[in-house]
Amino acid sequence: MVQVDLITGFLGAGKTTFLRRYAAWWAGQGVKVCVLENDFGAVNVDAMLLQDLEAQGVELETISGGCDCDTHQRRMRTKLISMAMQIGRASCRERV
Repeated sequence: MVQVDLITGFLGAGKTTFLRRYAAWWAGQGVKVCVLENDFGAVNVDAMLLQDLEAQGVELETISGGCDCDTHQRRMRTKLISMAMQIGRASCRERV
């Protein structure tokens, strides 16, 4: 089983700031954290802002450029399944 926390909100609401602190806190607790960053824009600015989390052991995956809802949902579903398969049976937040 993989726990998924969905962070959503309006433009400028502080999602990226919250995510940086949230992921860093969990990583600091010794928990394996995987972030799937979803952006509909052609340039994924948030992914660039989150890259430094990788130095803390946070796995970062991105999906960007979604315009067709069905296609974008399939991409997200596929990426989630892929991430879950990479960690096997263990949760993304498994204590190390």
